[in-house]
Amino acid sequence: MKASMMAVAVAAALTGCSTGSGNMFASRDTAVEYIRVFDIKTDAAGTMVTRAASEGISRNISNATLATPVPDSAEVQDQPGRFKLADPAGAPPGTIPARGPSCEGASWTAKATPDVRGSQDMNIVACLFPYKGGYHLDMYAGFTKKEGGWLEWPRRATGYVFGTPDKYAEKTMLDIVRTIRETTNAQVALVEARPEVAGAPWLEPSGVTPRSSQTSKP
Repeated sequence: MKASMMAVAVAAALTGCSTGSGNMFASRDTAVEYIRVFDIKTDAAGTMVTRAASEGISRNISNATLATPVPDSAEVQDQPGRFKLADPAGAPPGTIPARGPSCEGASWTAKATPDVRGSQDMNIVACLFPYKGGYHLDMYAGFTKKEGGWLEWPRRATGYVFGTPDKYAEKTMLDIVRTIRETTNAQVALVEARPEVAGAPWLEPSGVTPRSSQTSKP
């Protein structure tokens, strides 16, 4: 059924494109980046929080590289750490840096390069930073996707049926914080979001597909 729906949509799109001007056939590569930072307050043990984070990312990515680095000091910091974004200066125009953010000082990290339909070079990084008030969960997703051109409507039809890379990245990040909240009875607050988030999808149950974020780019 899904295949037939997509075939009809693609055929209609190709018919419509055949009557347009030449510039409709020129596609472009668009670099997309998402940043999400959450504050998490819970009385649960640190091991429970990190296990919940690992479970959360495994809901969407089965082969993520997970780590629980040994801290430099046993003393918990007053303020949470923050991941450091890669320098974009060396990246070609229209692309994102090959490496994602670094998670120095984090108690748990997850890194993955999932192969997602409609995207190229997707990179997802999550870092959990403990501090005296709780935790900060810093998350990043970056990828390149095609836009415009004569295949734009077929791409939209495919995204409607199978989902878009944007929604995949958003859901992957949300399911991490949702699982932590559900498992540890944590209070979760959004600290930073680029692009902005509509509503409070992190308070919804794990597995719920998010609504589209605003289209502004970070």
